[in-house]
Amino acid sequence: MLAGLDPRVGELQILNTSNTGVDIRAMVNITNPTPYTALVPFFNIHLVKGNHSIGEATTKNLRFAHGLNNNIMIEATWDPYSFGGDKAHKVARDLLSAYLSGKNTTITLRAHRDSIPGMPVIGEALSKINITLLTPRLRFPGNGDDENGRDRQGFIRDATFHILSSTASFTLASPLGHDTVHVEYINATAFYNHTEPVGQITYDQPIDVPPGLSQTPRLPVQWSADHVGFDKLRDALGGTLKLDAAADVTVRVGYWTEEVNKNVVRPGATSLCDTHKTSTRRHPNSLRTSIQMKTTSIDTSTLRPQQHHDIHDITPHVFHIT
Repeated sequence: MLAGLDPRVGELQILNTSNTGVDIRAMVNITNPTPYTALVPFFNIHLVKGNHSIGEATTKNLRFAHGLNNNIMIEATWDPYSFGGDKAHKVARDLLSAYLSGKNTTITLRAHRDSIPGMPVIGEALSKINITLLTPRLRFPGNGDDENGRDRQGFIRDATFHILSSTASFTLASPLGHDTVHVEYINATAFYNHTEPVGQITYDQPIDVPPGLSQTPRLPVQWSADHVGFDKLRDALGGTLKLDAAADVTVRVGYWTEEVNKNVVRPGATSLCDTHKTSTRRHPNSLRTSIQMKTTSIDTSTLRPQQHHDIHDITPHVFHIT
């Protein structure tokens, strides 16, 4: 029954940031699978992962009717250190890393003594019930279903590799409707066959990501030392090429400070964090996280040597070669 709640996050707005956390207002659609209607003037609940409190969420003047309830306003705070200390902070890092890498993650909702003002007994009773849900996916701009009916999602929507100039450009999708995200450092690599590095991008100039879809400038690509990168791309002419990618990215949203040091890559792949040096140009209040792009198949059957072409694919993360 609890799985039937199916929370879906719509509009998302940053209200405030600090060195350790961020306050968010979200419009959420939630399904009430029960035949009952509840009128809730105020309700506060803790966000829990691994038995550690990592934040809270509050709703006011809620009428929770049977069926789908649209546009419920929820204000949430993500501040693991303030709520649960160092251990909660570490747990939240791993959760955020996995979430941004596209993995299915869960989060637990737990009431507490002060969940309902003036009714501590009810709050205490409800705290015995844990509600664990799949972490709601954010709604990114330009989303649609792929050929398998799966919803396209992801911060990195599209990539284009430019062979002659040894550069790459990316289409980025921001889930924030009112706030600009600042990408201040990128250390990314692409892998062939999960383990063979194809090329690496290291870039420490700020890139502003406004609401919606936006295009990055061309970023320099360093092909692998044994020329496997260029050779693999050249050999892809007339065939197909599958690439995995992982990135260590510094992102700043206001004054929110977070360090996610775990790089989530496929088994056997080289972790960028193993050799990454901290950039001296990094903003002191920034989010450092790891993002893994899904395996992408590139159709190069129409390409010919000595010509300029784009390679298009209908998977969520698309590599083009020009």
